[in-house]
Amino acid sequence: MTVTATDEQSYQVAIDTGGTFTDVAVRRPDGSVFVWKVSSTPQAPDDAVIEGLQGAMREIGITAEQITRFVHGTTVATNTVITRTGARVGLVTTGGFRDLLAIGHQTRPALYDQTSRRATPLIPDDLIWEIDERLDFEGNELRPLDTNQLEALVKDIKAADLDVLVVSLLNAYADPRHELEAVAFLTRGKVAGSVFGATQISPEIREFERTSTAALNGYVQPKIAGYIERLESRVKAAGVPPRMWIMQSNGGLLSPETARKESARTVLSGLAGGVVGAAGWARLLGLPNVVSFDIGGTSTDIALIRNGRPDEIVAGEIESLPLRMPAVDVHTIGAGGGSIAWQDSGGGLRVGPQSAGADPGPVCYQRGGTNLTVTDAHVVLGRLGTTLLGGRLQLDAEAARQRMAALAAELELSTEDAAAGIIKVINANMARGVRRVSVERGVDLRNCDLMAFGGAGPLHGADLIQEIGIKSAVIPPMPGIASAVGMLDAPVRHDFSATVHASSELDIPLLEEAFRTLESKAGANVGEDVDLICTRLVDARYVGQSYELTIPYAENFEVIRELLDQAHAERYGFDDPGALMEVVAARVVATVEYAGAVAPTRRGFAGTPSPRTTRPLYADGMWHEAPVYDRDALSDTVVLDGPLIIEQFDSTIVVNPGQTSRTDEHGFLHISAKDHS
Repeated sequence: MTVTATDEQSYQVAIDTGGTFTDVAVRRPDGSVFVWKVSSTPQAPDDAVIEGLQGAMREIGITAEQITRFVHGTTVATNTVITRTGARVGLVTTGGFRDLLAIGHQTRPALYDQTSRRATPLIPDDLIWEIDERLDFEGNELRPLDTNQLEALVKDIKAADLDVLVVSLLNAYADPRHELEAVAFLTRGKVAGSVFGATQISPEIREFERTSTAALNGYVQPKIAGYIERLESRVKAAGVPPRMWIMQSNGGLLSPETARKESARTVLSGLAGGVVGAAGWARLLGLPNVVSFDIGGTSTDIALIRNGRPDEIVAGEIESLPLRMPAVDVHTIGAGGGSIAWQDSGGGLRVGPQSAGADPGPVCYQRGGTNLTVTDAHVVLGRLGTTLLGGRLQLDAEAARQRMAALAAELELSTEDAAAGIIKVINANMARGVRRVSVERGVDLRNCDLMAFGGAGPLHGADLIQEIGIKSAVIPPMPGIASAVGMLDAPVRHDFSATVHASSELDIPLLEEAFRTLESKAGANVGEDVDLICTRLVDARYVGQSYELTIPYAENFEVIRELLDQAHAERYGFDDPGALMEVVAARVVATVEYAGAVAPTRRGFAGTPSPRTTRPLYADGMWHEAPVYDRDALSDTVVLDGPLIIEQFDSTIVVNPGQTSRTDEHGFLHISAKDHS
């Protein structure tokens, strides 16, 4: 059965931890969503989660017992890798391969930069041990595992005082028996708090990527495990009855138990929720090509959504470290509301990637910040007023203007033009990111819509229409907490994979056997009495290639070939009819959909809305007296021409001169150039 929530007193909660704010979405029984925000607490993220949960319950007058679903997106794993504050991890590997993580592969981070260096491995050389054993690429034993050597290593490994030990043996993807035997032996020897094999995390070809993924998992595991245990305890203490679900990188949900073991699956947890939400909204609105555009305080996360489904990857990187796990394909750039404006050595204006973060934040936040940010520029230009979050956060516009005037004097510009310059620079950075996920994949931006959300997304959506020529900007009803809203309906998801080799129709039975094994694992992992949906995929490539494309599986080799040719032409602009094809991996995506969603009922409005007030807005090189509307007051039929400003609790929307806006029957705001409306 699918999980449902039909009780009239059923409330579903999703909490997303960001760099600046922690967002809370509470869906009421009638489908409406309550929005709440609190400042993030980077040193103890669970403090903000509990504060946000309790604040939201207090505001809408419910008790914890009425909550039937609790979902959480976390940046703990991401921040642990970025700040290099993870666990002390050791590695046991096959003799002769101790330098695997240091050597890596032939990919260069910057081909023509002589000063470029690879990322330092997470496991230092003095915490790597070799053992005598060997399997060939088909899993045949060439040398047995030397348990006497393992016994001799136990003392040395114990003396290293490790938090985690990873065992990654050559060709274990073909047969993990040596690796698992070593894991069992070393676990009995109590050499570290946690011992696991690389194939237990990523059972696929490519030794470097598989070992790197396992190292990442070990590096973040203690912090993730401790954080989840602590948060689970505090959520239960608050009286919330349902189990907590954790957002993972692939856009699905994990149980806390799985997240503690396979912690690397949460590395992109904080990015996935918004993309999942944007994909659902694209399906709702019937938009075939959508660019998900999520701007927070420190970064912008951009993803391509085609026919209601986000692009996914099975292998990526974080901080230049390979991570071979399924994930939503998100391109992140260091550009957000807190991005700092600065001058380079030539006196040019630059913005980011450094960020003022939540503390001290922008100058206008009145928390001691001295660095001008994108948010300060919005305040100086009149895009933002004097308060945020419904009056809970006061903005010091005069302090921002004085600091901007000092920068303007250095640039020999007016104060307004200096602020406008900051916006232009950050928009150019964002435009490059949008082109990265669209134009570079053969997608024409003129046929795309921009789904702009995050706290700052609606401030830049209208600008991007002018910057890159995209068809329209679409602002969801609650853009400032869209990531949390997207998590509310995310499915429970588990990914399973196996290395195979199929090169003809004769190998279809081999693939079928692999899929049956993976689906059996999926059933055992998820449990009985659930409506489990298993989707079969394969990694295929032309013989001689060193990269693959993940495509749907078909029980006919010729059909698989057609799907590969189509995917290759779409991704790279050509296919190769004369090349042979091989399948190198079988994948099963197992999902359990959540059936507790209730479609919100939007209030109907008649007549033309009246602006709540007006304020000066600097746009196109001049000041305008722009009307300011409350978003809740906008009707479904009235078209409003810019320049104008629309405010709501969690975000502010700007419509530029020469643009028009309309609200549809679902509450989404559509901004476009007047001649395209």
